[in-house]
Amino acid sequence: MTAHCRPEHVPGPATVADRAGPGRQPRLQRLAAREDLAGRVLLVASVLPVLLAIAWLVVAVPLAAVGGFHAWLVLPLAGATAVLLLRWAMPRLRAVPVRPAPWWSVVATAAVAVGFAILAAATHSEQAVLHRDAGTYAQVGLWLSGHPGLTTPIPADAFGSAANAVTFAHPGFFVQDGLIVPQFMTGWPTMLAAAFWLDGWPGMFVLPAVVGGAAVFAVAGLAARLCGARWAAPAALLLALAWPMLRVSQTTYSEPLACLMLAGGISLLIDGWSVAAGRTRSRTDASVRRDAGVLLGLAGLVLSGGELVRLDMGVDFALVVPVIGWWFLRRRAGAAAFVAGAVVGGGLGFLDARFVTWPYLQVNWVSVRLMVLLLVAATAGTLITVVALRWRGGAARPARRRSIAVAAAVAVAVAVAGVLLAARPLLYVDRSITAAGTIDYVASHQLRLGLPVDGTRGYAEQSLSWVSWYVGWPALVLAWFGAMAAAAGVARGRDWRLLPVLLVYGGSGVATLLRPAITPDHPWADRRLVVEVLPAVVLFAVFALARAARAGRSAATRRVLRWTPLLLVAAVVPGALVTAQLAPLRTEMGEPAAAAAVCRALRPTDSVILMDTQWAPTVRNQCGVPVAALDDPTVERIATAVAGVRAAGRDPVLMSSSTLTLLPYGLPLDKVVYLDTQEDQHQLVRRPDGTDPRRLECWIVRA
Repeated sequence: MTAHCRPEHVPGPATVADRAGPGRQPRLQRLAAREDLAGRVLLVASVLPVLLAIAWLVVAVPLAAVGGFHAWLVLPLAGATAVLLLRWAMPRLRAVPVRPAPWWSVVATAAVAVGFAILAAATHSEQAVLHRDAGTYAQVGLWLSGHPGLTTPIPADAFGSAANAVTFAHPGFFVQDGLIVPQFMTGWPTMLAAAFWLDGWPGMFVLPAVVGGAAVFAVAGLAARLCGARWAAPAALLLALAWPMLRVSQTTYSEPLACLMLAGGISLLIDGWSVAAGRTRSRTDASVRRDAGVLLGLAGLVLSGGELVRLDMGVDFALVVPVIGWWFLRRRAGAAAFVAGAVVGGGLGFLDARFVTWPYLQVNWVSVRLMVLLLVAATAGTLITVVALRWRGGAARPARRRSIAVAAAVAVAVAVAGVLLAARPLLYVDRSITAAGTIDYVASHQLRLGLPVDGTRGYAEQSLSWVSWYVGWPALVLAWFGAMAAAAGVARGRDWRLLPVLLVYGGSGVATLLRPAITPDHPWADRRLVVEVLPAVVLFAVFALARAARAGRSAATRRVLRWTPLLLVAAVVPGALVTAQLAPLRTEMGEPAAAAAVCRALRPTDSVILMDTQWAPTVRNQCGVPVAALDDPTVERIATAVAGVRAAGRDPVLMSSSTLTLLPYGLPLDKVVYLDTQEDQHQLVRRPDGTDPRRLECWIVRA
């Protein structure tokens, strides 16, 4: 047995009985059976949520795309699909070699995940009005809850001859071919719509907390697969105490679902490998191929289906492709099944991207192009390598462990990469922002914060410091050592389970840190850390702790064991302190009531002319009233729009989020909303430590 984080051999009941006296046999048999059951519960429970999620997505997204998103249709079909997937998966999960676990570990892990979900639900925000991306997701989900499709024709008839003088596009929603098209991928809004069916706005606001708790448990389950079940609870605790993870679970961001999809997909991949690699003489090759094929097919479906949730999940999948090529070269069962599942999930993602959310891809074409190039390069390179090695007969050669020198070289490479990642603020200054609106936005906050004004600053060179704000440098250092140890182990051919974790979490995590590709105000930008970076830190830090604890069992390194609990405390405390400070601070409170007030102020015969785009989604999606905006309101343009609406036989209503755009015209103003609430801060170079005041206003004029 090698000295690293691999599960120890746990004797079965018969072996224990042979070693024990006759009086101890029944007790030890019961203990072994209980630990086997606990390990099985942890294994199954950590992937059950992702199976339910993908069952929903493969049904709901196509129905929303074709205009068939009705509760009476999507709910029974998704339920039937979930039953089918579970009937396929559960017998195969019983075939996975179980890692015995003490019940305290399972209970503690579940307690952390459930406690996280309860805290996130109790402190959720109420961003119902479009402000940032969370508001966009909420508005798209609200639209789907009352309509069978994502798109809707522009209401040109409601503005008559003035339709060409107004715009129907606004932040979060595009106009293409006469249709209003929402931003972002379709998967998460379909879930928000279902939550709205169940309990309106409260149901929608609580759903991210439930999914976030499932994501915490999924990452803990992945840690158990890598390091043993006893390390699931520390992994869950480390991730739950990272405040960006809690923040995205308090509001309607898609990151909790994306985190769940990635962790669950990698866990299913490892389970399928374990079935194929752990076959025994009592199991036929046919049953092994069937069981491994089902699990790996589901893994391919989940990992590629992540594209239905988050645009750049294609980067994560591209890094899985070489792993599947390696598995195919080893002549193990399930590689073809993985490809089949990936074709289904990836095909749905492609259809969603090309035919539903295409304007969103065009806006982000630079990132999309890089992702496509990576996918093509990974696929082509893997195919060429596999064909060349199979042609040479390389696949038939038994796997051999590489020398210590190779492992040392790989570990040194990881160490150097970590040093360079940390040293970036000393090496260069990131000026990656090119969009004019974002440049102005960043410059305004630099001026407010007393920083040098340069709106092109993306601050990407400081991204590792962003992570340190929420997990602390001790956890980062542990993760650095854990990544070196894991890379060395993989280089020596010792533990193949670590390979997808290194490539996907390590590779995507580093790519995210190098190029966050997000407006750099915090904590808004910190959601980019949730899907790959924070789970990578947690998994590698726990791996390092488990390695230290295992090394402590030898007589020569017994002292190491005494330091392991202290290392765990050092890793946990920084995140706990930050989360304790920020978790109770709720934001956007009162916005659902404000949106309802706007709808009460409008009539079915109204056509709303906006001076800005703040209330556009609310008026259209929630109030069901035609709405358009004036790009540059002037007296002449307002008069033209009002005349056009009247000529169309409707009542013109001018609306603005400020009195400044309406007062100059001397018209009587009606105050509809005047709400003082809170929002997240907009920090650029330091950690957020509170919230900022936000005033939400709505004024109308019946022209």
